[in-house]
Amino acid sequence: MRVLVVHNILWSHYKAALFSELARQCPLQSAFLVLQMAESESKYQQLGKAGAITHDYPYELLHEGPLHTLPLSKKIPGLLRAIRRFKPDVVNLSGYYDPAYWVVMMYCRLRGIALVLSNESSEKDGARAGVKERIKEYIIRQFDGFINFGSSSAQYALRLGAQPRQILTQHAAVVNETVIRSVYTEAYAQREDVRQQQGLAPHQFVFVGRLAEEKNLPTLLNAFTWLKANEPQARNWELLIVGDGPMRPQLENRSGVRWMGGQPWDRIPAYLALADALILPSYFEPWGLVVNEAMICGLPVLVSSQCGCVNDLVEEGKNGYTFDPRNEHELASLMQSFVQLNDADRTRMGQHSLQLIAPFNITRVAKEIWQGYQRILSAANS
Repeated sequence: MRVLVVHNILWSHYKAALFSELARQCPLQSAFLVLQMAESESKYQQLGKAGAITHDYPYELLHEGPLHTLPLSKKIPGLLRAIRRFKPDVVNLSGYYDPAYWVVMMYCRLRGIALVLSNESSEKDGARAGVKERIKEYIIRQFDGFINFGSSSAQYALRLGAQPRQILTQHAAVVNETVIRSVYTEAYAQREDVRQQQGLAPHQFVFVGRLAEEKNLPTLLNAFTWLKANEPQARNWELLIVGDGPMRPQLENRSGVRWMGGQPWDRIPAYLALADALILPSYFEPWGLVVNEAMICGLPVLVSSQCGCVNDLVEEGKNGYTFDPRNEHELASLMQSFVQLNDADRTRMGQHSLQLIAPFNITRVAKEIWQGYQRILSAANS
């Protein structure tokens, strides 16, 4: 079995971890290759500090530069040359939004090459009606298998016409657990010293992400301001903001808020080690991988209902809470409820996070994907 994965950018550290694990588990007599179309995208270049990314898997890079500078006239021939050279039995595309992928789909259909779609889209992504959905239904019918970020993306694929037997996994929203646990464990052992050195409060909420409009920071900051003014126990709490972006200058003059700046991805667990809970208030997230990172660190989570991960990773009152991102009073009330819990209850919530994140173990997911590749090839040859 020969598997070619077509992916958009080399920069993606969590995909690098998954591809590395897939390469490690590649069965005997099989071959695995990732074709990376470009080095990065402009939005990631703006983030600056990327952190260490290990590409421990075979890959080819189609374009040395950002993705938006790779024209379609070079993309399509490059993809087709790679397919002809590698001679795959399975081509795994990372989306269906790119016209170059449509050409690959037609080529594979004509050549009898099995097609797998890695799907991050879900019902939460936007309006789901009209001609656009009919086009998606046609595209979905061209694929033999689907790798889904979570149950919501799997359900969306099924609604568009995928068959249950074609779902290879619905746990593909994975992160680099090895690095996260290692950095977190070391940082947690030192956290009281760090708190004293930096003059931090005994308890912390933490937000991690780019400081941009879609992340909905004003709602979080207003909710925290209300909490500090109305809940006596909140005097021992602060809010850590880990990230940078265009909205920082208009937001940072708030009391009780610590602005930690942008950090490389592999240092984020050191800030999670200082926190009692993560809050992600985004207006929309296809998934929200920082929630995975926090739960791997054993943290409770408060997550916007518009994040794709909530169906899989948040159980109300057990490991956290969900809230309407446009309702700061609801968020403030949930933060107040969390502050009023005792340490033992918060610890139990964190332990439940560890249970819920277990199916997203990268070794387990890579095994599910390889089994899925083999299953669709067997079905095609029967």
